Amino acid sequence: MWILNSKLINSELINPKLKTMLLRLLFACLLINPVFAQNTPVLLPQPETVRYTGERFPVSQLTIWVPASAPNEVRFALQELKTAMGERAGQGVKNASSSASATFQWVVRAKGGALPEVSERNGRSEREHYRLTISRTGVRVDAQTSAGLYYAVQTLRQLATGEGKTASIPGAVIEDRPKMTYRGVMMDFAHGGLPTVAEIKRQIDFLARWKTNQYYLYNEVSIELKGYPTIGYRSGYTQAQIRDIIAYGRQRHMDVVPFLNLYGHLHELLRSEQYADLAIGQYGHELDPRKPATNALLKDWVGQYAGLFPGPFIHVGFDETWETKRIADDQDARINSEDLWVQQLTFVQDELKKYGKTVLAWTDMNNYYPDIIRKIPQEVIPVLWEYKPDTVEINRYLNPILEEKKPFFIQPAVSGWGHIYPDADYTYDNIDLCLQAGMKHHALGFIHSVWTDPVEPFVRASWLFMAYGCIGAWQGTVPEKKSFTQMYSQVMYPQVRWEMQKAFDHLAASNASLNKCLGHNTNGMPRGTITESWSNPFLPYYLKNTNDHAAEFRNARKSGEAAQAELIGALAKCSPKDTAFIQSMIVTARLMAYSATRFLWAKTVCDRWNESMLVRKKNDFVAYDLAYPCHGLLVDVMDEAGELKTAYSEAWRSEYMPYRLNTMLGRFDVEYGLWQKLFLKVVGYRVENKSDHVADQAFEALFKPDF
Repeated sequence: MWILNSKLINSELINPKLKTMLLRLLFACLLINPVFAQNTPVLLPQPETVRYTGERFPVSQLTIWVPASAPNEVRFALQELKTAMGERAGQGVKNASSSASATFQWVVRAKGGALPEVSERNGRSEREHYRLTISRTGVRVDAQTSAGLYYAVQTLRQLATGEGKTASIPGAVIEDRPKMTYRGVMMDFAHGGLPTVAEIKRQIDFLARWKTNQYYLYNEVSIELKGYPTIGYRSGYTQAQIRDIIAYGRQRHMDVVPFLNLYGHLHELLRSEQYADLAIGQYGHELDPRKPATNALLKDWVGQYAGLFPGPFIHVGFDETWETKRIADDQDARINSEDLWVQQLTFVQDELKKYGKTVLAWTDMNNYYPDIIRKIPQEVIPVLWEYKPDTVEINRYLNPILEEKKPFFIQPAVSGWGHIYPDADYTYDNIDLCLQAGMKHHALGFIHSVWTDPVEPFVRASWLFMAYGCIGAWQGTVPEKKSFTQMYSQVMYPQVRWEMQKAFDHLAASNASLNKCLGHNTNGMPRGTITESWSNPFLPYYLKNTNDHAAEFRNARKSGEAAQAELIGALAKCSPKDTAFIQSMIVTARLMAYSATRFLWAKTVCDRWNESMLVRKKNDFVAYDLAYPCHGLLVDVMDEAGELKTAYSEAWRSEYMPYRLNTMLGRFDVEYGLWQKLFLKVVGYRVENKSDHVADQAFEALFKPDF
């Protein structure tokens, strides 16, 4: 008999170092003990307590009774259980003729409670609690609400093992409830590609597996607003689509929360001549609260958003209002930027209060206005965001909130906004430190950010890390980092778990190598490798950088290629529902390898020419090596850039709307043109000179490579 008690492990009475050691011991047992590993599935999140009995219940014997009076949320949970177990057993789950005859027994003790409520702020709600008992004769769920029943179903999906007639569920007694009341993911619908509605639903399905209960829809001007026909036109979502998404989330006990910006980050509005006069700067980013037209517009927006989103929470942004501060400091001393910030937040809070909404707001501007936390309206819940794995930085924003004894949310992020594939260790550590701080100081909630600022990366590359944060928020501590990709792959991709685990690890290694080469001087731009990944690799700076980091570039390429190999292998054996995801990951792996290739090839081309012409002063087939039409070095890059453009476009369309695709494809066109022009110049130079001609200039000086 095995008893796994995460409640004990998470107790504040246990020393943090001992807690870490116990968790590692727990996961070591999962991975090392042969009998346990064979017979006990991986559970993510780990329930509060699990006691295995040694019995097993055959999935083929599962029968379910659904009374006519069952609420919609209960019906949905039971149907999801029937679908999951039917797929496992290879046959449909039978309907029982009565409650007494069903082998799946369930009790939901309270009506309602489908979604998180403001009343749960005290952290003592039992709304999501469930007790799950499996014996050789049946399964029983005792849940407080339909949410607890739904989460019990998610646990049962992971418990079931085997296929067909051998499919079974291990005997167990499970008691479970979340450690964090509000557990959300913030998806960016403002900066990068805009996910299709079908993709948003896939994201919600994915997040529901980890018992996430809030889906924050970060929007600047990507949602249709009546009376503003140019906002979001062909670059956003209709209100009907938003209602569809909200209903889809509700079925899965996930509140779709509007995450707005009602002060700054409104460039896509203010760049329009129609609204430019509302800006404090010229075609800038921030509204001017001093203008009556500004708040007239916001009153209308607030009313529309409040009517569209029925949930109790709304996030209003208010981060990074640097433009107003810059103008106040440098141009107009009459502006008190701190007072304007407080004034505007108070106005927005007062307006939303009319609709019964609870307001959340970012408070990073306390870095510039040290007294701002005590000035914000009492009803506003501060949201601390910090995306660095740095306790000092977290505490810099946390301490003012603690001093004012304010309830708060904490918000880490996937470090994917600056990379093709997220920085794994950076992300894991950031999530871990934010969760530790949140648990220690009794944060109300945990919001996991997924930003898309550089546009190019696919959000699907962040799914692994989204799961890591969501799992941590439920169980109160993050999963064991070293074994996480293995456990995650086993749960998500059982048919190809080894290939997927290796692919994720290779992708992380590829990014780690690229991170040593690129992204060191990009202040003011997205942190990370992606800003420089399309730079001219023939510039003196980059030729030197490639020479200094040649080994790391080769390692990045090697790991990217290894990831491709594993993903291609997985594609041949995976479940059909995972095909599109894996194809996107293959494109991500190819982009990683290509980022390294283009710098290595630029150096190789220059070295080959310069060594031949300038050192040995001999024209020894150098033009052949560089520009032979089917396998010259320059043609290599043209081939891959061209093929990648097609593959990237296909992957984009499987995840996103067309908006911004042409911006991305333009990068491939410019890239192809760089190498094609060099190819034509080398061919022309060879034709114009005798076969034994020796050049007296370096490649980069003679051909002047440029876009």
